[in-house]
Amino acid sequence: MVQAMIQEAHPNTDVEIVPIKTSGDRGEREVLGAFVREIQESLLANQIDVALHCLKDLPTQQVPGLTFAAHLTREDSSETIITRGSEWTHLPAGAVIGTGSVRRTSQIAAIRSDVQFKPLVGNVDTRLRKLQEGVYDAIVLATAGLKRLGLLANWKDSEYAGLRVEHLPIVPAAGQAVLVLEVRSGDSVESIIATFNDEPTRLASIAERAFLKHFGTGCSMPVAASATVIEGALRLDGLVASVDGTTILSGHEIGEPASAEQVGIALAQRLCDKGARELITGGAT
Repeated sequence: MVQAMIQEAHPNTDVEIVPIKTSGDRGEREVLGAFVREIQESLLANQIDVALHCLKDLPTQQVPGLTFAAHLTREDSSETIITRGSEWTHLPAGAVIGTGSVRRTSQIAAIRSDVQFKPLVGNVDTRLRKLQEGVYDAIVLATAGLKRLGLLANWKDSEYAGLRVEHLPIVPAAGQAVLVLEVRSGDSVESIIATFNDEPTRLASIAERAFLKHFGTGCSMPVAASATVIEGALRLDGLVASVDGTTILSGHEIGEPASAEQVGIALAQRLCDKGARELITGGAT
């Protein structure tokens, strides 16, 4: 998609896709930045000119020498839960839900404390097949991925038509459904890539990541944030949970889009006043 976008805008420029296998692809997911580190190293080594990332995979600390040239228009940032036919809220006690995200498990546990969770890995087709085979009673996937693969639009005609798809009412990860294009700071390609930037998406992302950064966490902690820019105002919804979901602290902040970072920090500080930092460090129950 990104290759076609750049190629169409610059027909005289050859755009080559360079696949890079990361630590996360090899299963080393506990490493901070597991899905991006090797890509960024290739960028710094001049082996590639543009790095494509899912923003939620990126640590909040910017890598020296690199910059985000463009935040592409955000896809649907919601979460989808898929079952073998039953509404997820009607699953029996002890049902197994597939997800490796503590942000998701904590929020689901707050709604259904009687279910259990099992890590879920592999590409989307692999995950859906495991559900069909009965390895899980339900699985959670980012809606954006299902849409970008064209699965949701053609669900009734796909091999997964027998599975039930539902919206999962939880707060997504900071940066979810946002693709960013990263380049070397000051590189000539930066001005080319910058033309694809979607400013409302960039500002919303800044607020979400400022909220996340305040707690010094990445996607491995139960911290969630979702921002929108509507009619000249930026609204940020944030959430911090205990791992078991028994305590949920949430709130929202509204401010000027130009002050996106300050909006994120303000909401984080307000939740910290309620004990959010103790939840993160395990000091609260």
